[in-house]
Amino acid sequence: MVTVPAAVWRGGPVVRALTVGAAVGVFLGMLAWLDSGLLMAGVIVTVVVGGGYGIWMQRRMARFWPGAAALTADERVAVARAARRGEPVGSPGLAEALAEYGSGMRAAAEIARPYRWVIPLVLVVGVGTAVWDAFYGTWGNAEVSAVYLVLLLLEVFWWPRRQRRLLANADRAAAT
Repeated sequence: MVTVPAAVWRGGPVVRALTVGAAVGVFLGMLAWLDSGLLMAGVIVTVVVGGGYGIWMQRRMARFWPGAAALTADERVAVARAARRGEPVGSPGLAEALAEYGSGMRAAAEIARPYRWVIPLVLVVGVGTAVWDAFYGTWGNAEVSAVYLVLLLLEVFWWPRRQRRLLANADRAAAT
């Protein structure tokens, strides 16, 4: 829920699942296509990973912010945007929703925290894979490994600071 931009909250549950699933699925599907050289591999990854991730993330979003169902699309976006920016929400009637959204973000981050040890491990494996692909793989393999390596580096060095800032912003917005 912490990684989902405020604009995704504009749609209902199905639209949110399709939006998040399509974004992740298409990106990973393109990488699978580039890595394997097979269009069908990219299509399969897009459908399977995108569909599964979209459904999983939508269910997570609903679990961590159950009050979102009672709000209009514009209200959900306004609350999520205000929380992520650390600003007060425009309407006093949305203050409770703002606090609930911030609590949901914090709960989602706390549940993910015990699994952070996996990321440096995957980074080490990613470095080894990138080196292997650079010497023994195709250009597509090397490019995809480089993309994964950059994403893992962002996850290790950039995301923790960004997540702390988002959570602090949500706390500040709820306090106003």
